[in-house]
Amino acid sequence: MKDYLSEMRSFAAVIENGGFTQAAKVLGVSKGLISQHVKRLESELGAQLLFRSTRKVEPTEIGTTFLEYCQNITQSATAAFEAVEALRGEPVGTVRITVPVSFGEMFLDDIIVAFQRTHPRIQIEMELENTFRDLQSAHIDIAIRAGLTNDPEQVAIPLGQLSELVCASPVYWAKHPKPETPADLANHNCLLNFQYYKDGNWVFFSDDGAQSVPAIGNLRLNHYPLLRNAAIRGLGVARLPRYVALPAISEGLLETALDGYSSPLRPIYLVYPYQANLPVKNRLMIDFIRNWFIERPDLLETRTGSLRQSRSS
Repeated sequence: MKDYLSEMRSFAAVIENGGFTQAAKVLGVSKGLISQHVKRLESELGAQLLFRSTRKVEPTEIGTTFLEYCQNITQSATAAFEAVEALRGEPVGTVRITVPVSFGEMFLDDIIVAFQRTHPRIQIEMELENTFRDLQSAHIDIAIRAGLTNDPEQVAIPLGQLSELVCASPVYWAKHPKPETPADLANHNCLLNFQYYKDGNWVFFSDDGAQSVPAIGNLRLNHYPLLRNAAIRGLGVARLPRYVALPAISEGLLETALDGYSSPLRPIYLVYPYQANLPVKNRLMIDFIRNWFIERPDLLETRTGSLRQSRSS
């Protein structure tokens, strides 16, 4: 049988990118060549693989079945070349990452700089966003997420758990006595992240159990670094993730309150699509990020165990 690897790669790209034009751009070839590849496959198989219209391109039932094999074989071929490059000491390729906005702003730049000093031939594309996207359809290799989806085809590695600290500037605390209990926040201007606290309440835990109090104030944002900056400038009391608050606390720009109370913990995961042959470049980045957080346990409240795999076995 003739080698149809290029044709299979083209067919998979058409489906994954929603059409011939975008597939050609991604693969760096002409639209005509992509079309020829698909026609060649259909001729060899004696079956129609695509439904074509002026608006969209969709796989037929046969095309859907064939697509999975195309993706597997092209991924294996890519992984094979990358494995050889790694053995030669030259891992190459592109790793696409998506992370929450504030998370990425705080330390993903440090991670990337350190990683590329070790692996300069690996290219990194990073998107900062707070939405959960389908990793496979978006061609994303790695995501860092607060929480998980129910996708059984994803592997999730726990990095730790995110907790929050109640903070304000020394100037603010000098004018407004620190609260001794969560109920005392009623006397303060609370700076709220409405994305995570849609009901406007902050929950606290203590030996007496859970307590929910309204976080009432004149500033509501969906961006933790901006809330931190507002607190530093004395605008009010903010509840900030540890990784956002600690640098400002160490510099004396913020002071904590309600230290005898804890916030709900949100697990943070490094997530990637399951692949039988994980590319070397992806494995290197996954291990690097995981080790980076292990070496900095103060950034996240707790460390949890080893790999948790959400993919069904």
